[in-house]
Amino acid sequence: MTLDELRKLHPQLTEKAIVDYVNGLEVLDDHLRFRDQTNNKFSTRILDSITGGTAQRQQIIDGNITNSLKTVSNWLQDIQLYQAKSDIAVARLAGKLKETRTGVMRLQERHNELAENVQAIKQRLDQFEIEVDKRWTRLESEVQYLSAEGHLNRVFTKWQPRLFNKYPPLAGLYLMIDELYWGTFGIYCRKEFGTSEVRQLMEELGHKALILMEAYSKDDVYQLTLPEKWLSPIRDLPEESREVLSYLSNWADPQTAPVTWAISNAALLKSKIPDDFPRVFSGEYAINHLIYENKKRIQIEND
Repeated sequence: MTLDELRKLHPQLTEKAIVDYVNGLEVLDDHLRFRDQTNNKFSTRILDSITGGTAQRQQIIDGNITNSLKTVSNWLQDIQLYQAKSDIAVARLAGKLKETRTGVMRLQERHNELAENVQAIKQRLDQFEIEVDKRWTRLESEVQYLSAEGHLNRVFTKWQPRLFNKYPPLAGLYLMIDELYWGTFGIYCRKEFGTSEVRQLMEELGHKALILMEAYSKDDVYQLTLPEKWLSPIRDLPEESREVLSYLSNWADPQTAPVTWAISNAALLKSKIPDDFPRVFSGEYAINHLIYENKKRIQIEND
């Protein structure tokens, strides 16, 4: 049965088709009102933008408009062909078309505004991420510094007085510095070598070592003494202690670490010292030079 025959048999078809289209426009209006309401909520707009809800809803609206326009176009062509009159339906259609057009234009404006807002928020989030990274890096560095300082304090607490009295002053001083080198203190100094924080830690190390030697050494740490007086007690240590000491100091050479090298030789029961080794030196000199050799060791490893 043809469309003409159907329309003649059921004349209400033309009227209902147009009314259904108008009802479809009302559904679109509901979509637009919902979009307007959600677009007024900043969090919902952001969520829709991220999840794609906005774009999906717009596709539904656009699809419904396109399909409805195709449908009504066919029916309007048929109406024009047979000069059917439906003033009420046409009046309603014209009004709804105007409302829908206004709503679509308003929605497009909201789309543009939302896109600008999302871009602005993205820029602020990017900037915030950079600031957070900077603050985290600074906080991480501060925590590592405090950890290195805490390690320094724990080592010196451990060495006084029991362990320090167990070794000759020069050997005990070296073993403390070497323990720091292999722990959190040394890790931080290697990582941040050359910074003011490392220089501060090294100064604190020298200060604590001097206090320790003043408290537990039998001799004046500022008094100049022959090297043999510093080194001979090392040869008198038990074999196990000498083996540990020689093993931990075997990295040294007479050019870059003469004091450490002399300690290692003494632990091996050797009496040889570098040619340019000072003929006399004090406990203060030993502290400063061992710390200097430790810094050179760190620098060489970093290079």
